[in-house]
Amino acid sequence: MMFQKWWKKEALKFECQPDCFKCCCKPGVVYFDKDDIKRAAEFLDLSEQKFKQTFLKKEGHYWMLEVEENSACLFLTPDGCNIHPAKPKQCRTYPFWPEVMETKNNWELTSAFCPGMNKGPVIPTETIRHLLKNHTDWW
Repeated sequence: MMFQKWWKKEALKFECQPDCFKCCCKPGVVYFDKDDIKRAAEFLDLSEQKFKQTFLKKEGHYWMLEVEENSACLFLTPDGCNIHPAKPKQCRTYPFWPEVMETKNNWELTSAFCPGMNKGPVIPTETIRHLLKNHTDWW
C-alpha cells in the first residue's frame, strides 16, 4: 500500500456520533476474518460454525455479511450495534480505511457522509497508522 501520508501533517478528528448508524445502513459487504468470527461468536454465545451458518456467506477465502440496498446491517438494532464490543475490524477501523485515507479529497468526500469525521478529539498519527495496518493485514 503506497500513498502519500497527507494525514501525517493534518490534525484529523473523529468521534462516532451517538444514534448515527449511517455506516451501518450502507449497502455493501462487511468482511469477517477468523479473529472477528471467533470474537463475535463468543460474544453471542455461539459456536464459530453456527455464527458463520447463521450470519455469513463465504466467497472465495472470505467470510462476509452482505448489507443489501435499502437495508441495514443484521446486527444493527434501535439501540445500536448488537455486537459492538466484538464488532469486526472493518467496522472498528472506520473511517480510517485505505481508500478514505488515500487522499485528503477522499477524506473530505467521506466526511460529507459521516457526521463524526472532523469532530471530537484529534486522532494521533500513530493511531491512524495502526488502524490502517490493522485494516490491510487481514487482506
